[in-house]
Amino acid sequence: MDMFKDMSFFYRSKRVMNVHITNIYGFIQDQELKKKQNIYADAAHVLGFKEMGIFNFDVSTDTENELSKRIDGIISSLQFNDLVFVQLPTGNGEYYDNLLINKIKAYNTKVCILLHQIIEYEYVLNVVDLIMPTSNEVYAYLKEHNYSNVFYKKNIDYEFESSSNSSNILSSDFYIKKYLIDAVDQLEEPVLDDDVIHIGFGLHDKDGHYSVWVGTVMQSILEHTDSRVCFHILHDETLSTDNKYKLEMVAHNGSSKIEFHKIDENDFSIVKNQMSRFTIGAMFRCSLPELLPDLNQIIYLDADLFVNRDIKELWDVDVREYCLAGVVDEGVDIHNYPRILNKYPEIKKESYVNSGVLYMNLKKLREFGNLKKLVVDFLIDNPEADLSDQDVLNVLFHDKVLYLDGSWNQFVLMHRKDNVEKLDKAIFHYAGTLLMLYSHSQIDLEYFRAICRTPWSDYEMNHQFEQCFGRMNDRVYQYQNMLQLLSNTNIKHIFYGEENELLKTLYNRIHLKDGDYRVLEHAQNMEYDILPCKDLSVLKDEKNPKIIFVNWESDHCLAIQNLEELGFKNGKDFFVISRFFSFFDGGFM
Repeated sequence: MDMFKDMSFFYRSKRVMNVHITNIYGFIQDQELKKKQNIYADAAHVLGFKEMGIFNFDVSTDTENELSKRIDGIISSLQFNDLVFVQLPTGNGEYYDNLLINKIKAYNTKVCILLHQIIEYEYVLNVVDLIMPTSNEVYAYLKEHNYSNVFYKKNIDYEFESSSNSSNILSSDFYIKKYLIDAVDQLEEPVLDDDVIHIGFGLHDKDGHYSVWVGTVMQSILEHTDSRVCFHILHDETLSTDNKYKLEMVAHNGSSKIEFHKIDENDFSIVKNQMSRFTIGAMFRCSLPELLPDLNQIIYLDADLFVNRDIKELWDVDVREYCLAGVVDEGVDIHNYPRILNKYPEIKKESYVNSGVLYMNLKKLREFGNLKKLVVDFLIDNPEADLSDQDVLNVLFHDKVLYLDGSWNQFVLMHRKDNVEKLDKAIFHYAGTLLMLYSHSQIDLEYFRAICRTPWSDYEMNHQFEQCFGRMNDRVYQYQNMLQLLSNTNIKHIFYGEENELLKTLYNRIHLKDGDYRVLEHAQNMEYDILPCKDLSVLKDEKNPKIIFVNWESDHCLAIQNLEELGFKNGKDFFVISRFFSFFDGGFM
């Protein structure tokens, strides 16, 4: 039996997905192109590939609906997660070829282009998983234009000879088969090389904007490392085709790989209410140990980060004896104290880890069972866990954590207060704050520049300016309305929230008077509190003129909703402190 027939049987028995290849038929002026495609298709048949026949025709004679149905017929044998070799050009034009690729990729397939001629299809060449040039000329063009997703072996570039003509392509039947087999291996096998850094993101993009932040983190990573990186995007159905393409562009432009993993959001529906203040995408990381069974470790990152150091330094940290590696949450004292610590006093706030940067030892985590089930079950049993899976990970693995240097997860709020001119080598975390172009802070400038180097730059430049000016106008509006109330000498000051640094700063700006007090849904009074705390319900009976200042994070981020349900109006009866405070004081400005 021919060795490639043996190999064909091996591949069919080994693969769980089908492999397809396109092939053109009908009359086509470029007979050389047709001959090349036929040769590759014939070699693929021997290997057990399924053929998708494409007939050459005048595309302009079809309506969009007719053309769409025609291509649906061509790809009718396609199943989800298959692998497709698309031979380009098809001879039917760029619009046809783009539509063909998009329809194939809708099946979550891996697509490899066998590129026989130079074509200036920027979209297609960036969105596919692999490009296989079949001549030195095409290969040179791809490298000149910095396409990184190229697979080519110069030492098997042979001259094809026929009775009629010859051209510089991979022509030997043996080497064509070998070329195709090597490409299948590259696309089928997970990226497990020891020198590849694996980085994961959870992506729930309900407004279409979250992808921008993920792409910006990726951009900052690639600009600070020479290492090979494989990004794993854990996403649900909210990820649009356009944003997926742009994420692929970021990875490919940085000579890195990207893999998309579809997550069923319904897996976490039972705890969705507990995730109301966070994106449900944060829960997707709990699927990583089972989703990537061949990986031993991965760095998980939130989307509100700017990486200003080589991520390989983190990858090289030895985590073999730990389940997780992370940085102590410096926001515990600044923001709300995690309520879960009251239930589990063995976990000290000084050792509570922020989950925005997590080095996960997947191999060791698997020893404790299914992480997704562990997290969901814990949240069901502990409804007071208001920081979702971050609370769970701290409780379940508090004695199995390697504590990293604080530079691996440095809050931007702290950096702005220090007013440092030169950025440290660090990962900066925009927790509890936003990009501020008027801050005169180096971190905001560098973060904005990184955004402008992504495929979203055209829209984001204007969008960020509009956002900043909008916040400045809102601050003026807040002060105008507050001054009208504060001019009343009989006004009573009421503060909604725990007595943290934010409230204490406001106390110093306002002349407190006898009778001023705080409220929470359920009053909590501590020994060293400056103002007494009362139940929120007392506001219904408060007859005196009053102004209410609100820490929006209070009562599990329900403070604003609670006041509105009592009939108070935002910006008229109560004011959110973060909306008029500067970023130096913990505000949004």
